Amino acid sequence: MSARRLARMVMGAIVHNWPLKVAALALAALLYVGLVATQDSSVYPGPITVTYVHLPPDSVVTNQLKDVEQIRYLAPADVGHLTGSNFQATVDLANVQPTGTPVSLPVDVQADDPRVTIIDVKPRTVTVILDKSAAADVPVTVVKSESGPGVTVGETVFTPQQARVLGPAAAVGRVVAVRVTVTLDPSGLNYDQEVEGVPVDIAGAPVTGVTVVPATFHVQIPQITNGQTRSLPVNPVLSGDPAPGFRVSGIAVSPATVLVQGDATQLVKMIEVDTAPVGVFGATRDVSSVVALSLPTGVAVAGGGTVTVTVHVAALTDTRTLAAGFRLDGQQPGMAYTLNVDSALLTLYGSTADLDRLASVPLVVGLDVAGMGPGKHQVTVVPSLPSGVTLVAVDPTTVTVDIGAPSPAPSDVLPSPVPLSPGLSPAPSPS
Repeated sequence: MSARRLARMVMGAIVHNWPLKVAALALAALLYVGLVATQDSSVYPGPITVTYVHLPPDSVVTNQLKDVEQIRYLAPADVGHLTGSNFQATVDLANVQPTGTPVSLPVDVQADDPRVTIIDVKPRTVTVILDKSAAADVPVTVVKSESGPGVTVGETVFTPQQARVLGPAAAVGRVVAVRVTVTLDPSGLNYDQEVEGVPVDIAGAPVTGVTVVPATFHVQIPQITNGQTRSLPVNPVLSGDPAPGFRVSGIAVSPATVLVQGDATQLVKMIEVDTAPVGVFGATRDVSSVVALSLPTGVAVAGGGTVTVTVHVAALTDTRTLAAGFRLDGQQPGMAYTLNVDSALLTLYGSTADLDRLASVPLVVGLDVAGMGPGKHQVTVVPSLPSGVTLVAVDPTTVTVDIGAPSPAPSDVLPSPVPLSPGLSPAPSPS
């Protein structure tokens, strides 16, 4: 087909029924004018906060999204005046890879009234930086100011001593510690406050864009103005009780004494230093904990504020007498076995828990009669006990077992017929 012929065919299709096509265009224009005439074209100047949806797993947005500055819309006259609360602006992150590279995404603006038509949005796109999220545990450091003249600063105690940093992987990787800055009172007042932690890099510079959990840390720093020292024993404080059947058999503290320093009026009242509670609730074995010391205001420990407390837990023991039946092991078929007693009394020593378990079920002692023939035999009572339970005594120590010979088996051979006397005849068979 030639180009000229093709051009004639295209032109023919365009001008074919051209009066109808012109009329259709005119009708569409009239309808659009009518739509605009029935609605108000308005502009909302913003700002509208842009939020994101469909955030990929293990990802985080690292930049502040730009607000929508202007919205042009059409709305029926009865809709009334619209405010920022009537619009929602979002960007869809479903197909964005967390590479830390800026991407431009279209802004989707929707009105809460379905009769409102959005014509235009400024800006139409916003820049989003999506990165992989990360978490790291870092130490907490306390930096304190100089104390006042004549003031001795005691041991710094703060909790927790470790923090978790959350945020973009690149930023989290730069954090080496969380720094807590404390300003001491120059007059010597004790410091006891919650202080916000700041994530810092290896050079000590703050790292932005990450979250610290927890956000604050409890810092206690005693300051001593009329200082004296005194050596006092450490008193371990326990919380709770061991499990049933167990008891605290001993407590060891290291160090057993500590050197405390503080105001003379405070030290003269002290006879020992309590520890923070050591939990032993439900314990069935030894418990060892490093705990802080509980000190009154104005008193500090020289050379460290913690001690190691080891609580020794042992099982409660008892002696108990229990009855046990007998079981014959190694019986021979056909033999008859008779015992001179039906049971024995076992005196046992062990933990109350083990003895309680033995008392909760019927006890049976096995008697070995394997290979014994007919007659009376003395069999020693030897109980089999679980580990941790000791046999103190058994009564009786032996049992008489009377073994009867087996009964003869009936013969399968019929007896020989007895000859009849002369003149006698067999009795007639019953009919």
